[in-house]
Amino acid sequence: MKPLQITLFLIANVIFLSQAGRNIHHLVFGAQPSVLDKFEPEKQKARSEAQLQVLLADYQAVSEEIRALEKGKKNSEVMDLRQEHSDLYEKKDALRSEISEREEKAREMRDLWIYCGYGLLLIIGGSVLYRRRVVWPGFAILVTGFCVLEYWASPSFFGGGAVAEYHQLLLSKTILTFLTLAALYVFWRMRAGPNN
Repeated sequence: MKPLQITLFLIANVIFLSQAGRNIHHLVFGAQPSVLDKFEPEKQKARSEAQLQVLLADYQAVSEEIRALEKGKKNSEVMDLRQEHSDLYEKKDALRSEISEREEKAREMRDLWIYCGYGLLLIIGGSVLYRRRVVWPGFAILVTGFCVLEYWASPSFFGGGAVAEYHQLLLSKTILTFLTLAALYVFWRMRAGPNN
């Protein structure tokens, strides 16, 4: 059991320390926007808006304007409208994209803390079993808890929009990574207690 514990302890350190380094790098240097963004002013404008409610109101207004333009038109006429009012359709697409990106990050943030709570419960439960000499089941539950935390603390890939939400998610994952490292070292100390 001891060689397995040492091996898993070393692997967990490599994973969490490298993850922490990557997260800190992204927090310090931030998500770099593309140089091509300047050619898409509607997308830039949508990304720069801090309030989701403003984006939703803009999207609703643009959608209603497009709906009014397209009302009673045939498909070929709608295609002509798309070309004639391309800026309006680009604005709608940029707003839709930004709103979707922000919603996705909000869901990921919610899931992050729900699953991390679950992972911490597994670590606590596994530690209790391990200390009560139910070693293998306790250790298996403990490892599962650390795997759940590792998965959810893993870095996100930056897709472009929702910059503020991405930063908040990255900060949460960085904090989670350090909390997981602390839990790993607490278990390691507990494992090497007076009876072991």
